[in-house]
Amino acid sequence: MQNEDYNWISVRAHEIWQSEGCPNGRDREHWRQALEEWQRRQHLPGRPKTALRENVSRVLVVDDEPLIRFATVEALEEAGFDVLEAGNADEALVLLQTNVVDAVFTDVNMPGTTDGLGLMAQVRARSPQTRVIVTLDMCAWAPSTLRVACRSFQSLTHMTRS
Repeated sequence: MQNEDYNWISVRAHEIWQSEGCPNGRDREHWRQALEEWQRRQHLPGRPKTALRENVSRVLVVDDEPLIRFATVEALEEAGFDVLEAGNADEALVLLQTNVVDAVFTDVNMPGTTDGLGLMAQVRARSPQTRVIVTLDMCAWAPSTLRVACRSFQSLTHMTRS
């Protein structure tokens, strides 16, 4: 899936969420609906779940909020992924010493010696082929600090693609 396609689906899922009054707990339903709309627009037949998981079978989920972590783990397991979980970046780094993962799904703001962006940098340094998805469920950072962090993330992304 190309970035433009992903962005279209993301924006559409947000529009669906807003049109339904911003309900909690229905994100997966909104994303699924947006994906189905995208597939109809592309005239693509529905693909099996395995086609959506190209080259990714094991995912590490890192979030200090247990309910968010549990829901994410459950959704990924239901989709057929092998999932490991950690409550913070320090736990994740310990797991990564003895486990190989194809992707890391991490929150930004977490307690410990490093946050999600620090974890991302360490994962990319150790294993450039590992996909890293960084999420932000609540931002306590000043907008200027967040912009700098995002630029660093984009720089790392571009460096690893070349």
